[in-house]
Amino acid sequence: MNHAGIRSALSRIAWAYLLIHLHFRLNNLDLLPDWAGYLLIFSAIGLLAGELRDLPLLRPFCILLGAVSGVDWLSFLLTGAEFTGRFFLLSALITCVALYFHFQLLTDLAALADRRSGEGGRSPLSRRLRLCRNADAVFRVAFCLLPYLANWRWVELLIALLSLLWLGTCAVICCGLFALRRLYPAEEDE
Repeated sequence: MNHAGIRSALSRIAWAYLLIHLHFRLNNLDLLPDWAGYLLIFSAIGLLAGELRDLPLLRPFCILLGAVSGVDWLSFLLTGAEFTGRFFLLSALITCVALYFHFQLLTDLAALADRRSGEGGRSPLSRRLRLCRNADAVFRVAFCLLPYLANWRWVELLIALLSLLWLGTCAVICCGLFALRRLYPAEEDE
């Protein structure tokens, strides 16, 4: 695949991560809906399928996460509450799928960074993406377990601390994705 196609796909993924992690609400309307981010990732998977052979395996998960995000977005707009949050098992299943999806997507993108860097081992960008991928997974699991500590005395402080750390991790992931995009020039040298 040419560099312009890869760059376009990486741009879509980087912007998708911003859409997924940033939330600006106007009353009940999320101005940066997650479903739009998953739609961008879905289109990028098709563009990167030739470069990363395992990436198309994430398509069904991307469709599921996008559909669930769309239903939750519409439900929150109309009722003020997310639909999936009402069902514990469904919410747990979606959380597991999201955990796997983001972990595998960042793993594949880190492998792409390794290939592009030309270094024998892992590139610094790849190491950063893998480290943030691991931290992101830990924070996602921690946030799932925090409701069980509701009676603990310091839970609010723990939530605030974990939220700040996760916010920093998400910012580093987004910056890393834009840095990965810069490894592929807009126009190929002939």
